[in-house]
Parts: sequence; structure tokens; C-alpha cells
Amino acid sequence: MRRIAALSGRSARRRTGLIRADGPQAVRSLLAESPDTVRELFLTERTSAAHPELAELGRAAGVSARLVPEHVVRALVRGDQEGAGDDVPSPQGAVAVAERPALGWEAAVHALPAAGPVTVVVLCEVRDPGNVGTIVRTADAAGADLVLLTEDSADPFAPKAVRSSAGSVFHLPVVPGAPVQPLFAALRARDVALAVTSGYAATDLFCLDLPPRLAWVLGNEARGVDAAALAAADHAVRIPLAGRAESLNVATAATVCLFETLRRRPDRP
Repeated sequence: MRRIAALSGRSARRRTGLIRADGPQAVRSLLAESPDTVRELFLTERTSAAHPELAELGRAAGVSARLVPEHVVRALVRGDQEGAGDDVPSPQGAVAVAERPALGWEAAVHALPAAGPVTVVVLCEVRDPGNVGTIVRTADAAGADLVLLTEDSADPFAPKAVRSSAGSVFHLPVVPGAPVQPLFAALRARDVALAVTSGYAATDLFCLDLPPRLAWVLGNEARGVDAAALAAADHAVRIPLAGRAESLNVATAATVCLFETLRRRPDRP
């Protein structure tokens, strides 16, 4: 239990190469999308009865579900000292342990389609794992092809980020650890334009002719995108605000930008 609970901490995830998914939705996505990576599966009797597909997916992945009491699940998801902010006061009766995805940022960018519309999300110094997970979920819903995080961003495979993504972190490539300038150069080499949001930008998001191959660059919760990223971007846009709020939360800004991009894509559903 201590070994699995310790995966709340980034150092334990790095040392072991393992991640933890909590809750039926995230566990279901993990089992369905990456069955070969799953190493352990724990279910309470209540959750097993309510979600019989979890044990079935586990068997298909070659992993037998262990039925455990509620207090064991609570122990599995408690945060250790480093990850105390990831505590889950009301666990949902499902926990899975899996190998961390090994895809690197260069390979992920190279794997983008060579032609046609592409939507990428780049998170620069987004530090809150809840925001990271929410943006990944939005990117998935809006049909994005890839989510990349710079070296100073939160870990998208932290338990809190995985929960906030509602399993979407397993639906599309999500790759942390990218250096900013080499990443921007690699995206441009794939003919992907860079767009940033800024309250000081002259161009209104809804007036910009969005390129079909576009990466939205979103910045730190408090400071936004830094000056270097802003200078490197092909487009700087502002999201028009009608009320008295000074700005939008980064996850909300991502939602506006991604669904405006989706709205304009000729291949949208």
C-alpha cells in the first residue's frame, strides 16, 4: 500500500517508471487504451458490481482484479508527504498501476500528420495538475492531436492530473518535458503555426484567420505566456471579455481557443 500511495509523488513516479489511475472512468480508459502497460488492478466489491467491465478489461489485459475493502483503496490513494496535495478524500473504489508512457516529445511531433489540419496544445509552465488534467480533457473533447508540456509544467501523469482529465490522458498523446525553443522549431518544421493568448494582443480570437495546422501555446496561471514565447509566436490573440473580469483561468482560455478551432475545422463532426 505504501508503494502505490507513494506514486502521488513525482520522485516515486520517476524512480519506478509507474503511474497510478484512480476512479472507474480513468481506470476504464487506461485498461481500454493501454492494456499492455497495466500491472495491477484493485477494485472494491461495490465498484466491481457497479462496473463489471473493469474486471473484464483487466482479464483481457492479463491482469486479475484484486477485490479489496474500502479502507485499502483509501490507503492506496493517500498522498505521501511530497504529493500531499493529491489526496483523494472519497476514492471511487478503483485503482490501477501502470507503466508510464514512454513517448518522447520529438517522436510525438514527428508523428503528427504531414498534411491536413492539425491541432496541438503546448502548456508552458502550467503548474497546477488540476488545470493540466482539465486542459487535456478539453483537448481530447475538441479533437486535438497532441498535448505537449514544457519542462517546468506539472506532471500530466500525477494522480490529480489523471483524475482531472477523466481518463483523457490515455486517449491522445500527452508528452511532458519538452524544451521550449527546440519544441517551437520542431513544430514549425512540421508546418504547424504557433498561437498564444494575451490580454494585450491587438487581434481578436474570433477575427483571426486560424491556420489549419495550429499549436495553441498556453502559459502559467499567474503570469501567462512569457515574453520569449510571445515573441516567438506566429499569432498573438486576445479572447474578448464582455464583463468586468480581468482574465480567464488558463483551462477556460484553452476551452475557448480549442472549441473555436474545432468550430472552424472543415473535418469537424
